[in-house]
Amino acid sequence: MRKRIPLLLFFVWLGVLKTQAQINLAGIVTDEKEQPLAGVTIVIRNTNTGTITQDDGQFTLRATGELPLTISVSFIGYQQKNVQVRGNNFRHIVVELSRKIVHASANDGVVVASRVEEAIQKAPLTVEKLNTTQFQQVPAVSPFGALHYVKGVDLMTQSLTFQSVNLRGFGSTANSRFLQLNDGMDNRSPGLGFGFGTVAGIPDLDVEHIELVAGAASALYGPDAEQGVMLTSSKNPFTYQGLSVRAIGGVNNVGKAGSGPKPYRDFSIRYARELNERLAFKVNFQRLDATDFIADNYDDRQTRDRTAGYQPNNNPNVNFQYDGVNRYGDEFIGAGSAYTFPANYANVLLQNKLVTRTGYTEVDLIGQHGKTFNNRADALLNYRLPGNIEASVGWYYGNGNFIRTANFREYIPDYQRHQVKAEIRGDNFFLRAYTTQQKAEGWNIGLTAVDINNSWKSLGQWAAEFGQVYVENKVTVGESRATADRNRYIPGSGQFNFVRDLFSTTYNTDSVPGYGGIRGTRFRDNSALWHYEGMYNLTGIVQVADVVVGGSMRQYALNTGGTLFALKPDGTEYSINEYGGYIQASREIAVGSSLTVKPTVVVRYDKNQYLKGVFSPRASAVVSLKQHHFRASWQSAFHNPVPGQLFASPAMSRSGEVGGLPVASQAAMLFLNPAYLESDVKAFREGRISAEQLQNSSYTPSPIQTEQLKTWEVGYKALLWNKLSVDALYFHSYYSGFISTQTVYQPTNGQLTDFTTNAYRTLQISTNSSNDIFVDGWAIGGTYNISRGFTLSGNYAHQVGTVTLRNTQGAIINDNAGNSIVKRKMSDSEVLKKGRNYFNSPENRYTVSLENPQLTTRLGAFVSFRWTDRMWYEQEITAGDVWLPSWSSLDAQVSYKMPLLKSVIKLGGTNILNKYYAQGYGLAQIGGLYYLSVTFDDLFK
Repeated sequence: MRKRIPLLLFFVWLGVLKTQAQINLAGIVTDEKEQPLAGVTIVIRNTNTGTITQDDGQFTLRATGELPLTISVSFIGYQQKNVQVRGNNFRHIVVELSRKIVHASANDGVVVASRVEEAIQKAPLTVEKLNTTQFQQVPAVSPFGALHYVKGVDLMTQSLTFQSVNLRGFGSTANSRFLQLNDGMDNRSPGLGFGFGTVAGIPDLDVEHIELVAGAASALYGPDAEQGVMLTSSKNPFTYQGLSVRAIGGVNNVGKAGSGPKPYRDFSIRYARELNERLAFKVNFQRLDATDFIADNYDDRQTRDRTAGYQPNNNPNVNFQYDGVNRYGDEFIGAGSAYTFPANYANVLLQNKLVTRTGYTEVDLIGQHGKTFNNRADALLNYRLPGNIEASVGWYYGNGNFIRTANFREYIPDYQRHQVKAEIRGDNFFLRAYTTQQKAEGWNIGLTAVDINNSWKSLGQWAAEFGQVYVENKVTVGESRATADRNRYIPGSGQFNFVRDLFSTTYNTDSVPGYGGIRGTRFRDNSALWHYEGMYNLTGIVQVADVVVGGSMRQYALNTGGTLFALKPDGTEYSINEYGGYIQASREIAVGSSLTVKPTVVVRYDKNQYLKGVFSPRASAVVSLKQHHFRASWQSAFHNPVPGQLFASPAMSRSGEVGGLPVASQAAMLFLNPAYLESDVKAFREGRISAEQLQNSSYTPSPIQTEQLKTWEVGYKALLWNKLSVDALYFHSYYSGFISTQTVYQPTNGQLTDFTTNAYRTLQISTNSSNDIFVDGWAIGGTYNISRGFTLSGNYAHQVGTVTLRNTQGAIINDNAGNSIVKRKMSDSEVLKKGRNYFNSPENRYTVSLENPQLTTRLGAFVSFRWTDRMWYEQEITAGDVWLPSWSSLDAQVSYKMPLLKSVIKLGGTNILNKYYAQGYGLAQIGGLYYLSVTFDDLFK
């Protein structure tokens, strides 16, 4: 695939465009008391043409085409209004906005569900829309944080700037089944394969709105939208002009042991200007400096990998196998961190006894006291062409440090990403090309801790000293560890930093000089993405229905130097080519004066060069009876393996991850040195199967395939009495060929006796599960305008994941009591004994909020309570298997407007009661964040 498209391709339409007459619109916008409103947004519906009212409420706007036309009028704290402009009022348009707030207004338009604008009430899928009203009102410090208050959405927090969006089960710190688009561009890391949230998103001041489809959306958006899609749109420089500045100062880590309150600073600036009626530009910059929430859970790790009968013990002074969750280098499984005394050891007290080394904390290893930073910027140039067509060229930049949780905790100290986009868009088409170029280098925290320990003293020597002191002096486990740890590298010392930096700056494909061939712990992912797509709305050409066609091509150019992914035999990197196309047909049919029916059919085909092609159809219908709207849909969605699930190679990276393609299995030596399922190895250790039986059950890798999903959904949305908006839904989903990781143990020396001496490595192989997986759920949300500007809103979501377990031959598996495992909860104790399923999602969660943006003409307030149910959490190799407790968060803010200064002061906080909670095992505990922000808007307009 070529990596450049001449810009001339974006302007091929110019030769067939007809110049249309210009119409100069003018008017005024007032409130219910006929007071002029400044800063109101005016946009011509179905176009990119818009403006903002002046201090006296007046506005002027140039339009092309013919009258009548419709303008959309919106302003923070007021209900959006659509006004028809005719020949008798286009120079004297008078708009009165009401302070009644209804979030799910029938006037709200969305494009994410059908790729063409439609009323949100008539969208065929479950759609949410957040705009500047919510961004200003909710206590979150960023527009992305406003997703906390959307029904059915789980934001899994890994760092202050790195939150993963999860919907409808299988929660993950790296969710590759959910598509995040920023101005139409994929937000994911090309190599790592998941969205980076706000690490490299649109700067906050430039976000106009967020639209989200909760549920399958592959029919229009392809393999990355199996569980949903989120479109974040920035502000058009023609519409939003002038200078905007925002400064936030705050504090977090309050009451944190060993830390104490830490400052939070966030500064943003935006400037946009219309140079003439055709040309406009904008520039944005945002900088955040703070101390991250620290992962400091030092409890003994809970995991099924423990030997039978083991009881967790959080006291390392008496626990031979102590393995702290956020301590590293003390893992009870893994070469270099745990030692098993031989069966013929001189003292019977230590025969066959497993002892772990002393680990280092996450803060010790990173060495920057939890400091985090984030820079985001963009610059766009927009040009208006005849025929209401707009061309744009833009650059988007993200830079920062963060910790991500995969099989291990990994620290990326200086992530950098550039995205460059060229686009041309008209009323009925768009053409877009963009590229994502990233530099992501980081290091494995856990492996670095192991290497620091072993560079100081070998595991064998350390164990010998431990055993000698324990036997001869008859002291405690803790005292024996302390003696064996004498003169160990002290965190922060010159020796510690030197060794840590030596290993963490040496790639995992290279040997560290002077350390006997031990490889480093650093990886890199400088992969790139090239993407081209277009869409054309044939409505007006095709008379029988509204028809939309579109397609896309993309190439992943992998560049990890072998540190993450296998290389070709000639030593070059792999690339991945994908293409897809779709056609959508719909038509709204009037049945009488108050009933309409809108059926829609979509068919899409996608092909990845390493996988079979996939069709993903969708059929839906919306029935509207006055203010009542009923929707139903059936769709087939799919998910392709991300690059790591195809090519990951532990032979190169030491990570333990193995891709599902044969080239990755070969790189892991799985055909020469077979691995075995964890359940079989456990049975062998406990004497339930013989060595011969284990050898005959070795794991045979099979090529990975596309994951399939079938979803049925019904919903109801209504705006009742102009006071109450309601949105309710029920869905049922069925997964086949679910992509997950299979845990296997590979003996270090190729001998089964390695399993009795812990001489093996744990591998996570990406594969297709043979299980039948079901997810059922329902949700309801509502907003009620009480009186005097007060609005009460809330939502409740419920979901359950069930599974029918099958073996590789397709037969249903029985539990240990002999009962068939058919459609049982994935958290069922008998199901858990047979392996991990990674549902990682709470069954229940709800949010209740009370707000009033107009307590007075200047004062507004918002308070919200969020609650999330406990959940069974499985985190692959290092984090374990555990019930995470339920948690709640009380959030609040008050805001004060200063019209003369065109500014808003906001005092608020999230989790203001400071009840620390974790959303994943091994992740940081999230406490309160308290802040004061000042925003100046539309200056020097």
